[in-house]
Amino acid sequence: MSTVEPGTDRLLVAELVGLLNDAEHYDGPGSTPDSRLAYVDRRAALLHRLVDALGDESSRYLAQDAEDRAEDVRAEAEALARECGDPPPAPRQLQ
Repeated sequence: MSTVEPGTDRLLVAELVGLLNDAEHYDGPGSTPDSRLAYVDRRAALLHRLVDALGDESSRYLAQDAEDRAEDVRAEAEALARECGDPPPAPRQLQ
């Protein structure tokens, strides 16, 4: 992959595998609005880290698109919670 930091490649691969595994359960039984929001936030953060590690700025738009989608999902969840009188979603966890 890259030579950014020793061990970074393995860590990124492990996080990518974990993210792909979690995608199978995104809307499955036991998923919650907070877990879905956490997933889209993790996806956006990981894509940015992958672009940084690989140094492929031409792919930055993919990471930015994922981040924009995560922000849209969060805004919709917050609006729905306000409308229904439910507690707001868990705060975004930046990585």
